[in-house]
Amino acid sequence: MWSIKEIENKIKSIEKKQIVVFPEGTQEKIQQNAEFLVENELATPILLFNTKSEVPNNLNSKINIVILDEYNKDEMTKVFLEARKGKADEETAKKLLNQRTYFGVMMMKMNLADAMICGLEYTTADTLRPALQIIKTSAKYSIASSVFLMSKENESYLFTDCALNVDPNPQQLADIASMAADFAKQLNEEDVQVALLSYSTNGSGMGPTVEKVHQAVELLKDKETQGILFDGEMQFDSAFDKDVRDKKYPNTKITKQHPDVYVFPDLNSGNIGYKIAQRLGNFQAAGPFILGLNKPVNDLSRGATLEDIKQTSIVTIYTSMFNGGEK
Repeated sequence: MWSIKEIENKIKSIEKKQIVVFPEGTQEKIQQNAEFLVENELATPILLFNTKSEVPNNLNSKINIVILDEYNKDEMTKVFLEARKGKADEETAKKLLNQRTYFGVMMMKMNLADAMICGLEYTTADTLRPALQIIKTSAKYSIASSVFLMSKENESYLFTDCALNVDPNPQQLADIASMAADFAKQLNEEDVQVALLSYSTNGSGMGPTVEKVHQAVELLKDKETQGILFDGEMQFDSAFDKDVRDKKYPNTKITKQHPDVYVFPDLNSGNIGYKIAQRLGNFQAAGPFILGLNKPVNDLSRGATLEDIKQTSIVTIYTSMFNGGEK
């Protein structure tokens, strides 16, 4: 799987720059990240502000801004009402389009932006609600999901789902695993190996959660293709360490020293797991990247560092090149 630096270099080699909208233009770290993007010629960032007085005087002149109070929203209101198809009236539409998250999503809907990144001040729900209503999920999957790119030195892994689905059923868990595998492919991993995690390894434990993971693995047999395989259920030590895996799960299909993707059985374990890796293991956590939407709308942890935001932006820019999306 490509490192963040390799992805950054790939973006620089492509002449056409993606347009990324950031609804939280007032946040200092978002402004610093936008400056990083323009100075390194990685993308065209657009920062959203409610009023002109919110725009800092020292903002880099290369950074594009949109002030919602000064923007003529007539055409955007029409497109919004068409997209919602009777689920909102004109008064509601105008009210929602004064919210920066809805405005940013509508910029994507109208092909004025290729991607959106948000989350320092908005909750995940506030970020995703307009995306699910307007951009919508791909017909390929039953749900949207999330993935973190965990990286340290020369190591890179994907953790899923650590931000969205509280207690996915077997079909949803299978979709979560499949989406993450596709995402790994986008990041240039040719031979993707996916471990579905549990407190049980190869039938060593019993219970509803173990059975759920086992059923998801069975459903995934139909989704295995050249270059993608899934296996489980297995504990994290069995998944991550080939020596442990050889003892506990000798007949596993996973052959790498470390699999590329780790699928957690629920949100509790996923969210706790990535934060342990981040805080105790010193892994950089880029994301969460929202998977399954027609166009990329990605969330930030409200505790995200500037480096987290830069890495999330780099991966978002690159993956947005693969999303033709809904027009």
